[in-house]
Amino acid sequence: MGILSPIYGVVLVTMIALRLSHGASAQQSYNDVNGYACTGKTNTCTTYAMYRTQSSQETFATVGNLFNLTAAEVAKDSGKNLTTAALAAKTALYIKLSCGCTNGTYRGTVTHKVVAQDTYTTLANSTYEGLTTYQAMEAANPAYLPTALQPGQMLDVPLRCACPSASQTANGTKLLLTYVIFPQETLGIMSGYFGNSLADLEAANNVTATTVLQAFSTFLIPLKALKALSAISFVYPTPTSPSPPPPPTSSNSSASTGATVTKSASNTPLYIGIAVGVLGMVLAAVFAALLVLVTRRRQKRARSQHESQRSLKKDAALIGLPHHRDSMTSSLETGFLADMSDVMGSDKPTVFTYEELQNATNNFSDNSRIQGSVYFGKLQGTLVAIKQMKGNMTQELKILSQVHHGNVVRLVGICANNSGNVFLVYEYAENGSLSDCLHYQVANPSSNFSRSVGLLPWTKRMQISLDVASGLEYIHNYTNPSFVHKDVKSSNILLDENFRAKVANFGMAKSANMSGAGPMLTNHIVGTQGYMAPEYLEHGLVTTKADVYSFGVVLLELLSGEEAIVKQDSGGKDQMLSLMVFEVLEGENQMPQLQAWMDPRLQNAYPPDIAYSVASLAKTCVDPDPALRPTMKDITYALSKMLAASLEWESTVVFTSRMSNVSIEAR
Repeated sequence: MGILSPIYGVVLVTMIALRLSHGASAQQSYNDVNGYACTGKTNTCTTYAMYRTQSSQETFATVGNLFNLTAAEVAKDSGKNLTTAALAAKTALYIKLSCGCTNGTYRGTVTHKVVAQDTYTTLANSTYEGLTTYQAMEAANPAYLPTALQPGQMLDVPLRCACPSASQTANGTKLLLTYVIFPQETLGIMSGYFGNSLADLEAANNVTATTVLQAFSTFLIPLKALKALSAISFVYPTPTSPSPPPPPTSSNSSASTGATVTKSASNTPLYIGIAVGVLGMVLAAVFAALLVLVTRRRQKRARSQHESQRSLKKDAALIGLPHHRDSMTSSLETGFLADMSDVMGSDKPTVFTYEELQNATNNFSDNSRIQGSVYFGKLQGTLVAIKQMKGNMTQELKILSQVHHGNVVRLVGICANNSGNVFLVYEYAENGSLSDCLHYQVANPSSNFSRSVGLLPWTKRMQISLDVASGLEYIHNYTNPSFVHKDVKSSNILLDENFRAKVANFGMAKSANMSGAGPMLTNHIVGTQGYMAPEYLEHGLVTTKADVYSFGVVLLELLSGEEAIVKQDSGGKDQMLSLMVFEVLEGENQMPQLQAWMDPRLQNAYPPDIAYSVASLAKTCVDPDPALRPTMKDITYALSKMLAASLEWESTVVFTSRMSNVSIEAR
């Protein structure tokens, strides 16, 4: 079988409580993980599901084998000529199902022979594209242990289907097509595909126009007859990130950072087949646009310089600085103060005096130091972190002044003293950084550097990963303008008293440039070795997919307990965590390899099936090709399902965790 679009092959189906709608005229409930309820007297029917090929290596025969059909049946039902040649990726096919009622739920059951690395999760969400669910697979195969499937075992796969209700039959509906929603498809798009009214689709699935449709969940399409696939123009979303020029196949080192990214042969075929002439025209257009942009910015800066100088005195008064210029450094003047009017909207942070900060930190004593130039203290009865800033912090202040999200560190206030020093006051994270908790505390358990308490069990790690993904999704999609963080790493992820994560340190953030003006390129490559995406490190290309890459490294840290650069014993060569995952998830023994690689402090107290899905997700995040990486929105959706499944696992497994003082018992 091929592999589904990177992220969706690892998406776990959401844990939603059973909500069945009974009665002869009842319609079906959307996104019920247990399946569609048997309605009325129509308990058996012949119906169809839609399947879309996942790679260019599938044929009518392989698809037929997957659904216990012949190649001829698949071709005939799909209105295509039978051939033994490979089908193009994302070829839509109709799959005939014999839909029957079992224990109050419709299902079209096929059988599947387990092969190496099969799990209920990968079968449900990758192999069968969401046409079944983990829960339904588990219920249909009570004799097998979900976390220990063995090659050769025969599984029942309960595919989602439904028969028309009495009211639907009376309205002329002959069948209900089980349709898998692809990313960004909406009710309107599906209505255009099949000619249904929005009202018909809403009624058939018990949804409204405001219902959020989840990618790779199923939707019922009421039809009088199958619509010819040749008459449907399926639209697939294109990658939002521009593709960089082909990177070199050999190792490349950045002189400015000392960071090296080594590419294996299996990861180099990026952008192969792009015509040189087309690439040249694209690059020429890009650099022409950049030249125009730079020229306009210089002209604008020259025009605004005079106004900036005139507003200096007003801006100084705004943040409580004295009005005399000789106490201000030139960098503070041109950077911070000159942009304060734009930075500060109606929702201004509190302006603290320098004396208040001195009193809160015992005059910035070592006992109050968290790390470097960051101190903790209490202001107005609340614990805060106080950071002395260096250089121009306008960008960070702009972002934090407009960001209001539970997974992004909150800016409490600002302060500037007569010496030109500027301080930003943040909410305090009681448990330090994720890096402290995963790495530093183990090496230095008695150090005041980390205020983390206890190691992180599996469900906390899953919650942290979802928190970080949610914070990054917010700045990528829901701020105006949207931003690329550019410095996502475990030391910039803070943990509050409940170990909920907050993304911090926006000093390197840049506008995400979603307006279509072209890619962002920079010659100033800065970052942390092991976290920087190859297209940024090698070509200076800045997109949201660079954050996705860095987030993938953080996911790998949560899984393995290792740092982004894994230090080897004397004589060994250090390895990048982002490359190691490709070795771990390779070959026929991926699950044993993964279990040997997992953080030993977890003491095997984690669900292997879900851990494999997380590792697969992380692998797609660190794909060398940014176009093949998922978006943070997709990642958040996937992790929400994985967390739900992990909490369900935790509630049904009886064990006492040595990593916590709380015993975890079955409810």
